[in-house]
Amino acid sequence: MQKVYVLDSSVLLHDPNSIFLFQENEVIIPYVVLEEIESKKHLLENVGRAAREAIRHLDHLRNDGQLSQGVLLPNGGKVRIELNHYSNDVLPVNSDLSLADNRILAVSLNLSREEKRTVILVTKDIAMRVKADALGILTQDYYNDKVVLPPIMDEILILNLEDAEVTALYKNKCLPLQVPLLPNRCVKAVLSDESVLPLVSSSTGESLVYQMGPSNASWDIRPKNMEQSWALEMLNNPEIKLVNLMGPAGTGKTLLALACGLEQTVHAEIYLRLLCARPIVPFGKDIGFLPGVKEDKVRPYMQPIYDNLEYLLRPKREKECERGGESIIDSVIDLLIKKRQLEIEVLTYIRGRSIPNQFMIIDEAQNLSAHEVKTIITRAGEGTKIVLCGDPDQIDHPYLDKESNGLAHVAARLNGQSYYGQVRLIHGERSELATRTAGLL
Repeated sequence: MQKVYVLDSSVLLHDPNSIFLFQENEVIIPYVVLEEIESKKHLLENVGRAAREAIRHLDHLRNDGQLSQGVLLPNGGKVRIELNHYSNDVLPVNSDLSLADNRILAVSLNLSREEKRTVILVTKDIAMRVKADALGILTQDYYNDKVVLPPIMDEILILNLEDAEVTALYKNKCLPLQVPLLPNRCVKAVLSDESVLPLVSSSTGESLVYQMGPSNASWDIRPKNMEQSWALEMLNNPEIKLVNLMGPAGTGKTLLALACGLEQTVHAEIYLRLLCARPIVPFGKDIGFLPGVKEDKVRPYMQPIYDNLEYLLRPKREKECERGGESIIDSVIDLLIKKRQLEIEVLTYIRGRSIPNQFMIIDEAQNLSAHEVKTIITRAGEGTKIVLCGDPDQIDHPYLDKESNGLAHVAARLNGQSYYGQVRLIHGERSELATRTAGLL
């Protein structure tokens, strides 16, 4: 039976294409939602882009009929702008009907009483869903952008190798497989003495690759566990153009990515520049407007990247050596920036760019939507490698969750592609204090 879906403003601002994604059902957009979207269209960020795109969709549909009467959609459904009456007897006494949320709830409640079909309010706003449920309105989250990642162990393959196969692997740095695997898959190779060797399948899946020996390192950074070994394999493999590193804080995602980026940019000169970027989503209360030029304004948000760079670039013998009031580390970072071998940027300025021959690190990628991640990846020019780092369990974006963020979308949609590799790190290596308290607090 056909259903009626009432869309909240948060859904259209999250995915302006949501109008077309409810199959053959009827989509209702309350008039107050149009007012809310119209008030956002002037914004320069992604919310403004989504508002403008949603309005363009409706303007195009307007050519097929009067929206207040309903217009057929390509998928067999229907969209209608609801000019619904709302009255004081619908909501609880003293409800403020000047509030957009209350007017949307009133529309949904009226439709529930009038329609013989099932009426469902779709919203990304958790509080809105709670209020709707209290009023007896069927409600749900917007599920079209949600993906479910498999258990970590399902991504890891265990193979038993004979001594002759291990010898051939060490000699040739690869071992042909009789049964092909998924490309760039993490493999635990169990040897005859019960020891375990971390390997990665080739980009074709027809062989196992062994590039990182126990003495190998990137920028003097060596793996401390098996997951970090897989990460280094993929970060140093030029055939893997997109690497997804997922895991809790302290597992070494950003540090490994920066170490490999510095090694391949500064030493090996495989890439022209190391580009580091992260979204501006503050944790806790926003610090407000900051003085200075752009670099001064974004420095607080980019400080985690600077912290890792300072760790990687610090002098081996003297951790702090002052020279004319400026530390050696800051001088090295500034020198790399002046030589255009290093660029630290916020994602706000990445739209419209073309980025060739660069090692590109996107930190805190879990705070990006699927559309934003797509926008970033499509900026990559010829010869560019992209590394996404993030923790799907630590999201600060108000409308994203573990199943709808861009990092999870990449993991679910690109797994098995020859140019893509992913590792989920689980062991904290920052410090014993950080590791032990993370599981207790």
